[in-house]
Amino acid sequence: MQRVSQMIVTAEENWTAHYNRGNPDDQYLRGMFCRVGNLLDDAKRLLDQTFAEVVDEGVLTKNMGGRYALHGREFTSGQTLEYLDQNDNGVRWKLSRIEHNGHDYYLVADRNLPLKGLHVRVKYIPL
Repeated sequence: MQRVSQMIVTAEENWTAHYNRGNPDDQYLRGMFCRVGNLLDDAKRLLDQTFAEVVDEGVLTKNMGGRYALHGREFTSGQTLEYLDQNDNGVRWKLSRIEHNGHDYYLVADRNLPLKGLHVRVKYIPL
């Protein structure tokens, strides 16, 4: 995946050498290769997340600053975490990210799920 992604990036850096600006088929290929590259990048991020080491796990609390925290680690908009989802199908970890709606923070995967008291875990993903 990384090799194909890198080939697409390399071709895009000097795209005029690989694609004719006036040829709709070339421009179609260029656009499709960019989409494939983006999907490969997404797949790599998901695989990295899946196999990353869990570095902290516990229950979220809301601190005095209005942010949710786990053992002193504050979460702000855009940060990812995994939360324990319990439903009729059983229990599983789900990936989501924290965002803010102007009043409070929420999980993108389930906006109505209360964050206070939610069982979460954080993984270390090297850059």
